[in-house]
Amino acid sequence: MKVIYIDKNTDLSAFKPEPCVMALGFFDGVHVGHRKIIETAKRLAKKKQLTLAVMTFFPHPSQVIPTSKKVNSYLSPLSIKQEIFAKLGVEKFYIVKFDEDFSKLSHREFVDRFLISLCCRHAVAGFDFTYGYKGKGTMEQLEQDGKGIFEVTIVPEVKYQNKKISSSMIRQLLLSGMVHDVPHYLGDYYSVLCTITNSEEEDKEKMTFHARLEYDYMIPKIGEYVVQIEIGRNYYRGICNISAKTLHTNMLNGTIIGLNKINDKQSIKLAFIRRLSDEETSANNKKLKSVI
Repeated sequence: MKVIYIDKNTDLSAFKPEPCVMALGFFDGVHVGHRKIIETAKRLAKKKQLTLAVMTFFPHPSQVIPTSKKVNSYLSPLSIKQEIFAKLGVEKFYIVKFDEDFSKLSHREFVDRFLISLCCRHAVAGFDFTYGYKGKGTMEQLEQDGKGIFEVTIVPEVKYQNKKISSSMIRQLLLSGMVHDVPHYLGDYYSVLCTITNSEEEDKEKMTFHARLEYDYMIPKIGEYVVQIEIGRNYYRGICNISAKTLHTNMLNGTIIGLNKINDKQSIKLAFIRRLSDEETSANNKKLKSVI
């Protein structure tokens, strides 16, 4: 997959764009609804024998546009998003710098500058995708702005138990500690990448660790969580503690079961399975295995 960073002033002709199907969105988390958009675009690209492209924006628009709901951390930081799209078969990944100049583009200017100029022949996005100054461009408007140069496919709302699947819903679940419900929306357990800073063997069956988040991840509610820990190609169960300190330092600590040694600076992946109840949290180490 080719990754291309662009902004309002980029000479797009230098990239020698080829006719493509373009999936549009911020795609934080690349959740079940987002994957429906990518799958739809992929199917159209194969049918029309066009390049499969995705266009996203960074940073989050709330960092530039005045709003009471700022998004300062992500379900899937940009580098993780790249890995996911590559696995989904995306051939070109356009990352547009969302700055003040970009936010002032009209909906027609956005289409001319970033879709038509990149040889978009078919645009695919969710029903609620908006673009251009103050989000005045809607999916219905996109068909008009395309001037017949490209077609438009609107992917309808995707729900779970009558609730819209969205990045905002997943954030709410994380902030409430309901990580066990996240897979219904995300398609998998919420996970983060960390780097071990230090560790200590407790006995032959478990060890404690301290680790630093590698990216600007959204952090779940303070508490203790049962986690699945991926180290290399091996998987372990354990407990991860998120404290008030975590919110300020991005440092986590916990216990790994079935491992008694790990190297400092080792990268690990933590998947949050469920948050422990107060009763479980107070359990002593002898009961740790039964808790997880």
